[in-house]
Amino acid sequence: MRIGSGEPTEHCRKPKRYKLALLTFAGLLAPVYFVPPALSVVLIGPRLLTVSVAVAAIVALMMYVIMPILTHLTTSWLYEQPGRKT
Repeated sequence: MRIGSGEPTEHCRKPKRYKLALLTFAGLLAPVYFVPPALSVVLIGPRLLTVSVAVAAIVALMMYVIMPILTHLTTSWLYEQPGRKT
């Protein structure tokens, strides 16, 4: 295949949005449930500070730990080829 021909390649296919939404939902369940209460015990101060730190921690966990693991575990489902049943 010629580079720049405009045809999508197998490597650069994008997963369907509903699949990413399901993975994001699954990935957020535990951190959203556990991180804010744990930080509220450690951080004493304004609620906005606690919420801001909790959100920052959850975003970092999602970006660098949870989503890479979930993406790796579900690669064949996320990037399934058209016409191929899994």
